[in-house]
Amino acid sequence: MNLKRTAIASAVLVAMSLSLQANAAGSGLLENDSLTASFRTFYFNRDKDAGNADSEALAQALRLDYQSGYINGLLGFDASLFSVGKLYGDKDEGGTGILQGEGDGSQGSYTKFGQAMVKLKLGQNAELRAGRMVLATPLFNDSDSRATPSATQAVMATGRFSGVGLYGIWSDKATSKTEDDFEPYTDNTGNDYEVALIGGGYSFANSLALQLAYGEANNVLQQTYVNASYPVKLVGDMELLLDLHHYHGEADGAGALDSVGADYESDLTNLAARLKIDNAKLTLSWQGVNGDEYEQSWDGFSHDDNGLNTWNSVQRLDFDRAEEQSWQVRVDYAFKSEPGLTFMTRYVRGDGIRRTDGSEGKEWERDLELKYSFQSIEGLSLRLRNASVRSSETYNSDENRLILNYTIAVL
Repeated sequence: MNLKRTAIASAVLVAMSLSLQANAAGSGLLENDSLTASFRTFYFNRDKDAGNADSEALAQALRLDYQSGYINGLLGFDASLFSVGKLYGDKDEGGTGILQGEGDGSQGSYTKFGQAMVKLKLGQNAELRAGRMVLATPLFNDSDSRATPSATQAVMATGRFSGVGLYGIWSDKATSKTEDDFEPYTDNTGNDYEVALIGGGYSFANSLALQLAYGEANNVLQQTYVNASYPVKLVGDMELLLDLHHYHGEADGAGALDSVGADYESDLTNLAARLKIDNAKLTLSWQGVNGDEYEQSWDGFSHDDNGLNTWNSVQRLDFDRAEEQSWQVRVDYAFKSEPGLTFMTRYVRGDGIRRTDGSEGKEWERDLELKYSFQSIEGLSLRLRNASVRSSETYNSDENRLILNYTIAVL
């Protein structure tokens, strides 16, 4: 364990010790605390076309989430330990995202404090958090698609006023899913930078919901996000959901990321309609990119695993390439005869991709998912995911993921 991780571990232990002392003094810190243990067994296999090495690994992940109460209803502390052990993973078969890649091509285990934050209540409807955290906002959306999620080092303020939910985030570091440490954002000149954003949402009495967000990494990148969703009750138990997502991104000065370039500008729009009939859902979705390939990561995925919120961002592809137009059809079904068993399949096809040689590229992805939530054991589920990708822009692949999740409340 290196010096940084030793210091972080010491800080967490000190904070927990202070928490126990405060509770003993009658502050009520631990009256509403909780400790949750989540176990995730993850098998990943991706077969690639000729010239690309296949990827395969099996890992066992443990996530411990501790949430304290508040000292005198004001101050608290949360922490999460992420630990992944290698069960199987041959050398030169990495790139799975569930084990840590080593310099010699081998795959290894990792352990880190993915979350460690102080929280401060600011009245009844507002809170301030500072430290390491897993974020789930449109422009800071940490990925949890593998053994453990990515995370962000940030200060975040949230509040609700007159029905409007507001938040602000300032961040200087991030860590990808398999990294040990949180690393600073660095521009193409080698200088570190910070990201700041503000966002909010409001739901009207007629169920129309709106979300807005704007973020900026000064002299590097700007992003704006708009979402509108509206559920419509039809006859019986039929319901139609209409959903719109729009992103705008552009370079913001001399430090623009090499992954996008100084002239980068892109608009990405996604429109979806989902019809629910009894225990089945049918979704149709269109997505279009106007301009360059959309860049959703604040540092070009060096450490920030930020993802899109759109329907056409699927298991492997995002269908966000330059000038790409894509369509999706998706079916979800919950089996009445077997409670807890659900099925999903979708097909997404994109074309019109602007290529550097002047030609147009195209690609498609087909996904299948079968999930069973055990009725006799609370918190236990098994999930099988299969995907096939054919693309003129990246390697072709066929992959399988088998994921066993079990979550239990310790406290």
